[in-house]
Amino acid sequence: MQSEAGALKSGAFGTTFTASQGLLLMIPNMFKIAGELLPCVMHVAALALATQSLSIFGDHSDVMACRSTGWAMFASESVEMTQYHALIATW
Repeated sequence: MQSEAGALKSGAFGTTFTASQGLLLMIPNMFKIAGELLPCVMHVAALALATQSLSIFGDHSDVMACRSTGWAMFASESVEMTQYHALIATW
């Protein structure tokens, strides 16, 4: 994410994919990218945050932790809707 922020400063458009654990590690960079008004799209697979092992259950606690970063968020309830949101976000 830090290398992507550097590319965004040069005028490139960035997109990245992550899951719950990675999203929490990106919160400081999300504040920086939002504060500098850089164009970026992040696709997140929301899973339950696990303390000891990976969890396969759906949960949104990771996404809710990022609400204060200043990013616009789309939520999808199907695979088709996810594809439409990806097209809208990157267009």
